[in-house]
Amino acid sequence: MLKMNWSEEAAASAQAWVDTCSMDHGPPSSRMLGDYEMGENLFMSSAFRNWTAVVTAWNSEVKDYSYPNGSINGKPIGHYTQVVWNSSYKVGCGVALCPGSVYFYGCQYYRAGNYKGVAPYKEGATCADCPNSCENKLCTNPCPYINKYSNCDAMKKQAGCTNPLVYAWCPALCLCTSQIS
Repeated sequence: MLKMNWSEEAAASAQAWVDTCSMDHGPPSSRMLGDYEMGENLFMSSAFRNWTAVVTAWNSEVKDYSYPNGSINGKPIGHYTQVVWNSSYKVGCGVALCPGSVYFYGCQYYRAGNYKGVAPYKEGATCADCPNSCENKLCTNPCPYINKYSNCDAMKKQAGCTNPLVYAWCPALCLCTSQIS
């Protein structure tokens, strides 16, 4: 699991969204970091909450989660899984006081998580995927690239990273051999 770092860019994006007071998730265009969509967690409250309380509320969904299958009772788990998503390593948050005295909180995560049918992390020994890049039981070697296709493994196997299309469309696979992507 990658160490999470604060991102001013993600925070500005999250703040811009909560300032709309929409009380709902924004379109993908409202949570972009460069060319990539960020994940998003939202929280609403009639009383001001500190960030520990907000993140604790998201994390409380763990009681409804079973690794690696997902929800054990059909209840929401997406806030929890985004918080613990293995390849997310940047986060930024914002809060707005909206009409009706409702506080609207939001955090945006790079990389987005929450893919249906995909476990949010890999079970195993701490830092097994990053033995030379481990700090406080968290990996510190994120890959700065994202594959643009879901079948990059097959593309690499068939044509290799020397193929210009594979290299262009599967940069994480081709350029990040010792980093978490």
